[in-house]
This record gives sequence, structure tokens and C-alpha cells, in this order.
Amino acid sequence: MKYNKNKRILFCATTNAFQIEGGRHLGNRKDSIWDEFTKRRYHIPPPNKPEREINSVEVASDFYHQYQIDAKICGNLKLDALAYCLDWTRIFPNNSNDVNQTGIKFYLNVFEAFKKQGVKIIPILFHWDTPLWAQKLGGWENRQCVQWFKKYAATVFKYFGKYSDIWFSSDENSSFTHFGYLDTYFPPERNNPTAFVKAVHHLALASSATKEEFIKAQKNGSISKNALLGIDSDWSPPLAYPANCKKAIKAVKAYNEWNLGLYYDPYLLGTYPSIFYEFIKKHNINFTISKKDLDYLKKYRVDLIGWNYYRPFYVSDYDYQLKQEQKPEELSITKQFKIVYPKQGVKYTPWNWIIDASQIIPGLKWLHKRYGKNVPIMIMENGTGAFDDKSKPMIIDKARIQYLHDHINEVVKAKKLGCNVIGYSMWTYCDIFSPSGGYRKDYGLVSVDFKSKNRMRKPKLSYIWYKNVIKSYGNDLSMDWKKLTSSLKKELVDWNKIISEKT
Repeated sequence: MKYNKNKRILFCATTNAFQIEGGRHLGNRKDSIWDEFTKRRYHIPPPNKPEREINSVEVASDFYHQYQIDAKICGNLKLDALAYCLDWTRIFPNNSNDVNQTGIKFYLNVFEAFKKQGVKIIPILFHWDTPLWAQKLGGWENRQCVQWFKKYAATVFKYFGKYSDIWFSSDENSSFTHFGYLDTYFPPERNNPTAFVKAVHHLALASSATKEEFIKAQKNGSISKNALLGIDSDWSPPLAYPANCKKAIKAVKAYNEWNLGLYYDPYLLGTYPSIFYEFIKKHNINFTISKKDLDYLKKYRVDLIGWNYYRPFYVSDYDYQLKQEQKPEELSITKQFKIVYPKQGVKYTPWNWIIDASQIIPGLKWLHKRYGKNVPIMIMENGTGAFDDKSKPMIIDKARIQYLHDHINEVVKAKKLGCNVIGYSMWTYCDIFSPSGGYRKDYGLVSVDFKSKNRMRKPKLSYIWYKNVIKSYGNDLSMDWKKLTSSLKKELVDWNKIISEKT
């Protein structure tokens, strides 16, 4: 059956400013921590190997200059919305007080261009890209960062509030704090337990401060009274390994508290799981989470769960030894669990990410059980990185289509089973800079030629397939390769007309 127009799943795509935007020093913009990091850690490994590339984000996919074309491509795709992680630094490039009107004008133009094509922008306020000026003052370790972010949120709601009824305060705080504050894989490369604890708490407070400003914006009419503010996180549902091992089952519980509870509970319940307090005590960290702070978190909770599902994880007891692994195990700092990658019986992408859609429905049910069935959920990221063959006239990315097919099929099933899923957003609209793979890790429905001056765009087979999915409200997931290829040929013939800048 087709979904009721008012209740059907929204089909969207998600992307992020520092990975797509470029124009890093245009429009009065200054550096963020990712600008500084990619300049200092620049590294290009040998081609065609799943190794990390740290490349320049100065131009990226050049969304800064190409957004009108991108709006037309997304309009042609018939996306319901494009979820876009805005750039805090473009709006506040120098400090927390001076609003960059050139940056405001840029984003107003972006919102208008997409609105004209019938595509709503779903704004996400933060995705790892702290302004460098803020980081020099301590960044998320400095409690003042909550107030800086609050001013940023208030400014965004003032200028852009009318454009959307779905918003997110931040995205993937789990990866940001684990890799940036307990490791050096991401900036700001703190690798410090005290820094980690402060960042986790201040990010949660910043979300509540955002909700406070959100309510004000609703009262003054800047944002619809029916609008929702959410938190988006990247929890990978755990599977005990070995499946029936008591120690592995116990490890799964610890994993969930660290990777789900810590990054949803404060935002949705106004509490922290006990493991967070235990971590503070174990590391003798001189940091107190006050009752006043907890009351604030409870008062200003978010309305919506964003969930980035790429894969499940196999979780074992910390001391478990797996004889054969696809790639090295990932150890936990708590020694309560570890993530393993079985070589047998598990599918992997070319970048060694597990492929398994089976945990979407159990994961949705688990989220509803913990946070309530009335809390709506939106799948905000789901996609696969690949080495797309761009050497031929047509990019036939069957593996991506198969991946998306399997995952969207589970989301559609979940909706029919009664899960409160309001939307599905795939990662990502076009090829971008990947923090783990640079420009070699292709994620897009639309190819970007990073060697061309204008970063030329071209649709892949998956673009045609996803267009059919959207047109059918998720009912047509068929993979008729002959029919899809024929449609792609026609699309390529008409492509220049589709992306013409003339309106």
C-alpha cells in the first residue's frame, strides 16, 4: 500500500558543510578546527587502497559556488528534504558576538534556492566543526562554549527559522568526543579523559540551550509551533559475539551504555548513565555535574531522535580472542567490551565496514523502549562508501543500490510494523570529503569530478534508483538493471538542461 500523504516517510539526503561546501576563506569566513587539522595532517596514501586520506577542504565539492545547481539536481531527484549541517564558523568567524552578514546572506540564498525547487532544508547546527577562535579559548572544554553556541543557535533561528519544521542541535557527538577527545584521529586531538568528560557534558548543555532558544523562536513566530528539535547520534546496534556467551552479553550492555545511553539519555531524559559517573571517579577527574545542570537538561529536552545507521557491531568481552578477523579489533578504554570483525559469515564494504541491515528494526524498537513510542525517529544517515568506477560514461554502482535497497526495505517494514519513523535520509547526495577516506571514498548518488575546476556533477545509477523510490513513497525498491540503465542514459542526455543555471 502507499503511505498516507501526511504520514508517509520523508525521503531525504544528508550532507555536511566542511565535507561539501568549500569556499573556506570566502565571504569573510575564517578557519575551524577541521581547516587547521587538514592543513597540518595533510596526507595522500597510495591509490585504490582503503587507507585514510587527509586532504584539503578548501574547495571540497564546491557547494559554495554550485548550490544553485545542487538545488536543481535535488529538485529533479524529488527529495523531500536535504539535511544540511551548517557551518558555525561561517556565521561567527571571529568571536561569539559579531555576526557575519555575508555568511547569513549565503545561507539565505541556499535556503531560497532549495525552497524554489520544492526541497526543504533540515538544518543541523553542529557536526564536529568548532570555530578555531572558540577552540583557542578552550572549545568544548570551556563551559563558555555553551553560551557561544546558544548565541549561534538564536541567530540561526532568527534568520532561517521559517524555512523548516525539523531541526537538529548536533550530529554524532559520540564520534566527535571519542575520536577528538579520547584519541587524536579527529581534531581537536585532545586524547585526555578530563577533556572528554567536559566536552560530553557541555555538548549536552548546549543542546538544552538550543532548545531554550528554540522555544523562544516558536513563541516569537520565527519557527513553527509544530516544529521539532532533535539530537542525532551514530549508535551501531551491538550483536554479542559469540552469540550466546554470557560475558559477551554483559559486554553488550556496557557497550550500549557507552555508545547509546551517554549520547541520547542527557538529551532525551535529562540524565547520564551510571558508567559516566564511574568513569569520572575512576580517572579522578575534578569535575562535578550539578543538580542545577541536570535540572536544566530535563527542562529543555529534545523532541526527536535522529539515528545514523550504517552497520551493527560485533561486541565481545574485552579478553576474548578471535582467531581470524577482517580487520583489527577496536578496544574500549573501559576494558568492559571490544568490537571485533569476524572474517567468516559477515559481509563487508571495500572499506571494511560491515554490511547488515537486519538490526534496523530491533534498533528502532530498542530506542522506542528506552525513550518512549511517542518520540519520533528519523534515520538521518545511511549509505556506503565505495571506490566508484568513474572511467566510463555511466557509473553503474550496483553495490550501493543493493545496500540502500536492503536498508530502506527494513525502514519501510518498520513503518508498517508501527515504529514511529518519520523519515529516511541517505548519506549522501553527492561525493564529498570523507574524514576517513578523503576524496577516494565515494558516498554520493551524484558523482563529483574532483579533478575538474568546477567540480562537475554527474548522476550515478543509484540516483535513478533512489528517484524511483521517492516517486513511489518507498513502494518501488525494484532493481531492474536494464530498465535503470536505460533511464540513466536518458538522464545523461538531459543532464545539461537539468543543471542549467538559467531559471
